[in-house]
Amino acid sequence: MKKNIVTQMSIIIFTDNPNVVETRLVMEQLISKNIKVKYLAPWDLSLPNLPDLDASVVYVPSNMLHRGSTFEFLHRMLILKEFEKHAMVVNPVDSILQYSKEHLVLKLKENDFVFPNTLVTENIEEAYNFVKTRLDVGKEVVLKPICKARGIGVIKLSEIRARSDLLQFLLWYNRQHAEGVYYLQDFIPNQGYDVRCLVVNGEVVGREKRYNPNDFRYNVAIGGSAEAFNDPVYDELSVKVAESVGLKITGIDILPGTDGLPYVLEANCFPGYMALINATNIPIHKKIADYLASLC
Repeated sequence: MKKNIVTQMSIIIFTDNPNVVETRLVMEQLISKNIKVKYLAPWDLSLPNLPDLDASVVYVPSNMLHRGSTFEFLHRMLILKEFEKHAMVVNPVDSILQYSKEHLVLKLKENDFVFPNTLVTENIEEAYNFVKTRLDVGKEVVLKPICKARGIGVIKLSEIRARSDLLQFLLWYNRQHAEGVYYLQDFIPNQGYDVRCLVVNGEVVGREKRYNPNDFRYNVAIGGSAEAFNDPVYDELSVKVAESVGLKITGIDILPGTDGLPYVLEANCFPGYMALINATNIPIHKKIADYLASLC
């Protein structure tokens, strides 16, 4: 029986949003390397008869699993599992499936990394008590969605209109952002910035310092600023965190606390990096394309 032989290096980009700038940059870089690139979306494929891939690598740059219904999640998960039987999937399928702030916290605790005191729960009474006991003694609490990025839905709970509104606010937040799961963290007094380290295949390929004097959220997407951060002080930590969550391409967000400790806040499975490119002139898309090409 003859085996099919791929004569030209070929990569599939599997995404529900091919117009993201970073994705297009990676695609263009791969094509410049004489690599055949094909876009596929979830609705381009039907199971059980998955067509021949004719590719050795599948790159998944978008968070399509957390944007649809439960049924869409299951369908897309099974497509990824089928891909994995025939090609290298990046990031690895298990890491994509488990990706969330909650999974990160479990790995941070397991490996004794420093992170803010956290509660993840579906129980609104537990959430209410966690917040109330802290606000009553003057502490700040931050409420976040477990999977959204770019600072969306990240709220300081001391900023709600009145303490008597807390329970009603949690009910509203559940409908708007939480989707049944509350992710609560103590607010960490910090030095006025965080650091994102972009990790590709176990190496930090770029760093940026992000800050916003008008907001406790430092995301550039919601008005923060970025500049190069040339100190490798968090490189080893970032690589270890990336390894703990199984991500080959990830943005690790670290908050330097006023107590001198580096608090790990995020390991983004689908990191944006245009602000990092603009701040450092490091061609992150080329680093990612080089990594993908090395897998072919």
